[in-house]
Amino acid sequence: MNMLSKFGNLSRRPSDPKVVKSGPKALAPSDMVARKLGWFSIALGMVELIASERIARALGIPGKEGVIRAYGARELSSGILSLSADRQSGLWSRVAGDGLDIGTLLWAFRHDNPKRDNVGLALVLVAGVTLIDL
Repeated sequence: MNMLSKFGNLSRRPSDPKVVKSGPKALAPSDMVARKLGWFSIALGMVELIASERIARALGIPGKEGVIRAYGARELSSGILSLSADRQSGLWSRVAGDGLDIGTLLWAFRHDNPKRDNVGLALVLVAGVTLIDL
């Protein structure tokens, strides 16, 4: 156990996890993926909150900006949870959110939607991220 690990454990409650290793190599590959997905969620959530009108136009679903902003808030909370000690809950909330996204995109993937191609691309991207989340 190195010096940082000893000092890191001094300020923790007995119920808190112990600091065993520190530094960039201390994270397992699955932890690194969870961290990257958490930051991706935060970035995507910010985009959905800030650019909801542009996203709605690009997907051919004007008037659904509020839904897109709500999904952005959900992404932010999932990202923050994925970066916390309870990252499993954060990752499962991402999977649940992906399900909502896919459902919404399938609804927008109508024949009368002039932006149907954009919706199809979004479906492929969300499905790919869902596989990574799983």
